[in-house]
Amino acid sequence: MIRTKTATALGALCLAAAAVSVSATPASAGQQGQAGLLGIGTRINTLVDTPLYFGPGLSTPQVGVAWATDNVAGICQIYDNNNKRLILGIERPGRNGVQWANTAGYIWDDFIFQNTAGFPSCLSYGPRVTPIRNTTIYSGQGLSTPAVGVAWAGDDVEGICKVNDNNGKRMDLVIERPGRNGIQWANSAGYVWDLDIAENTNSLPDCGTV
Repeated sequence: MIRTKTATALGALCLAAAAVSVSATPASAGQQGQAGLLGIGTRINTLVDTPLYFGPGLSTPQVGVAWATDNVAGICQIYDNNNKRLILGIERPGRNGVQWANTAGYIWDDFIFQNTAGFPSCLSYGPRVTPIRNTTIYSGQGLSTPAVGVAWAGDDVEGICKVNDNNGKRMDLVIERPGRNGIQWANSAGYVWDLDIAENTNSLPDCGTV
């Protein structure tokens, strides 16, 4: 069960949040062919190099690429407003100098080789977590990866999994449910800094690594 962190720790973390800078580096070329360690989801393969989308829709911002034959973790499924099925996935290896390892986003199901009909729904996947402030959503597992959106304080945000960046800082993959009309799509997904989450996230599953 997700537990609440102490108020003392939260106060200290809030003050530190604006000052700390964490760097995450793209995956090295040697990582590209490695098999994934145990982690969340089921390994899937894309038929072609296909975009990763920030939200569940082919008109939402593209946050990266899932390359054909790469180790991609498929997590859950969701339908867009045109009844197209998308899979929330993590592109594990990335590309050196191009894209960070463990970049997350939605993949159009038509471009996935495996049958994903049995995947769980993204609409009821993980426990609710609470941002203590309006916090940035990042495309990858680090505070220097591209900022792609916002998880607003008090919103319905779902915790998917946890992972450490290359400086040992915990990031949580989340889904920001409501979004904002004209600003951000509902059910947008990405990583937030764990220190901006009120709950203790130790019980979230590991996202897995390259």
